[in-house]
Amino acid sequence: MAKKTLVIVESPAKSHTISKYLGDDFVISSSMGHVRDLPAAVLGIDLKNHYRPCYENLPGKAPLIKDLRKQARAAERILLASDPDREGEAIAFHLQQILQEDNPRILRVLFNEITRSSVLEAVEHPRTIDGHKVESQQMRRLLDRLAGYKISPVLQRKIGGPLSAGRVQSIALKLIVEREREIRAFVSEEYWTVAVELLGSRKPPFTAKLEKHKGKTLAIPDRDRCGAVLAELQGRDYVLDRVQRKARRRKAPPPLITSTLQQEAFRRFKFPVKKTMQLAQQLYEGLPIRGAEPTGLITYMRTDSFRVSDQARDQAREYIASALGKEYCPATPNVFKRKSKIQDAHECIRPTFPFHLPEEIKGDLNPGQLKIYQLIWERFFASQMADAEIEETQFDVRNGDYLFVAKGEVVKFKGFLAVLKGDGEQTVLPPLQENEVLQLLKTDDKQNFTKPPPRFTEASLVKVLEEKGIGRPSTYAKIIDTLNKREYVVSEEKKFLPTDLGMRVVDYLEENFRDIMNYNFTAELEKELDEVAEGRLDWVTGIDRFYQKLALDLEKVKDGKKVELLTGGKCPECGGDLVKKYSLRTRGWFVGCSNYPRCRYTEKATANNERVGKDEIMDKPCPKCGKPLVRRYSPKTRQYFIGCSAYPACTHIENDAQELGPCPQCGKPLTKRFSRKTRRYFVGCSGYPECRFVQKG
Repeated sequence: MAKKTLVIVESPAKSHTISKYLGDDFVISSSMGHVRDLPAAVLGIDLKNHYRPCYENLPGKAPLIKDLRKQARAAERILLASDPDREGEAIAFHLQQILQEDNPRILRVLFNEITRSSVLEAVEHPRTIDGHKVESQQMRRLLDRLAGYKISPVLQRKIGGPLSAGRVQSIALKLIVEREREIRAFVSEEYWTVAVELLGSRKPPFTAKLEKHKGKTLAIPDRDRCGAVLAELQGRDYVLDRVQRKARRRKAPPPLITSTLQQEAFRRFKFPVKKTMQLAQQLYEGLPIRGAEPTGLITYMRTDSFRVSDQARDQAREYIASALGKEYCPATPNVFKRKSKIQDAHECIRPTFPFHLPEEIKGDLNPGQLKIYQLIWERFFASQMADAEIEETQFDVRNGDYLFVAKGEVVKFKGFLAVLKGDGEQTVLPPLQENEVLQLLKTDDKQNFTKPPPRFTEASLVKVLEEKGIGRPSTYAKIIDTLNKREYVVSEEKKFLPTDLGMRVVDYLEENFRDIMNYNFTAELEKELDEVAEGRLDWVTGIDRFYQKLALDLEKVKDGKKVELLTGGKCPECGGDLVKKYSLRTRGWFVGCSNYPRCRYTEKATANNERVGKDEIMDKPCPKCGKPLVRRYSPKTRQYFIGCSAYPACTHIENDAQELGPCPQCGKPLTKRFSRKTRRYFVGCSGYPECRFVQKG
């Protein structure tokens, strides 16, 4: 009986899809992700032997590895089909190390999309494993292990609790903390604006804003100055002094890559980064469309490249010309380039079958998958379309020495805006002539206050990390998850608020590990990883540059003092300072007296060091058993709740959430609540589960 070819992919979902494409001569198996890694309990890096990693098979993977080895012995050859990135190359390398004794005929296959033609093409042209990519992934893994395993224990000794540090994680936290300090230091200033609604010889009316006085930008600091300006404007004519019309082209945007997909999904749908990547993974690995065989609907979703294959570009231009008209296709195809070319072997994120219109396949996708697919589809086609042609109009309106300005635009040719409809909003000004005297319809003076910079959302944090060249978008979801789990940040209205603990950790790291916390140093490491992948830098040299600096910092903090997390409060029993501490027994934070063990006073602690009072007995009986109700604080939800004093015999619980107005669906009060599933606050109806209204945003 002829032997078969063993194809090993990463996930069962991908295995299921690929098995439909390859014939009976192939056996498809899954490695279920990584099969080898550094040991969990120890550093796993031989610092005295050129940073040699000590890999071991992952716990729990023994039965799977045994089965893969058995299949390898029975196979004619082995094709390793893990993901087409550095992580996938490393998985392929470790599988090769494990299986080569059982079958040395091992090759690598790459496909950027899971479609029949792409998979068959890859199987026809296998290649060897890219050693440079493997070394780049190994260097990243070792850098992260050194930062995590060397600095995290220092935090745990000097501050306490299950704290962790990370090469990118700590930089992300620093960004959030610096922004919060900017916000707290911000001093709001009053200013006033004046706008007028005017009507010319032709409709519609338009609004013009006061901008200049005697040719200089006008600032109105207070009500008195505003009143003086309004007094000067009264009784004078508003004259259309100048009309400026300017033709402008708005260029088509590039197709999506990992970071921009994450940002756009958050902007449009408020999807967390983790959810976006999960949905994109499902679209990539394959879904059955209209009852046919499963097929991947998008290309690989972890990419930094704007590159589009010639075939996909031709298909897009064919569809655009037939559906919208030839004028919507640019004379030469649009090409977008990035500064770094290291990932140009990949393509952008695009639909694998451009003719699968979102509205035609929506019955085969769940709502989340459809939103992500439509986002990718629209952006891909927009990227291959002609520029939009815009006519910008500006009216300069004079009243004595004061200049008002009105701006508007007309889309003369939609171009890519025919697909990205949401980006085509416009303000149209009427066709007026210069020197017209305008009729004043309304004056609007308004008091304003300058605002601090906004707190980071997941999308804006991803954008800044990418702009600074720190980390890779494929890792951002895990980093954000870690910041939440360590209680370094809390999420309020989908924005990151650093906790007191998070701020103290940043302060300690800034003081003692300056290189690790330096934006440029961390970005340079990313460039070195690219150089290793290109074969221009030895990975050991890259690791050594990092570790030499880290070793010096570790030596300096060895005899450093322990940090006390002062809460700013005083002990009510002895007057000592109250400090935040971590209990190994309860595995949670609490507030205690700094004079321990002489004083044993303790309080419960919130994530942000807010004082949590003792349980408050209420003058209200439990509706179930009649015992008094008690107001308590839950460390799990970080909220107060009202429960029965007879707990655990009676488990009655009532909501103690702040009322936020009536529910628009049923009229019952809206309340701010905490979801244990998502670990986030949300506003919902107090009539749940009868009423399931949830407020967006």
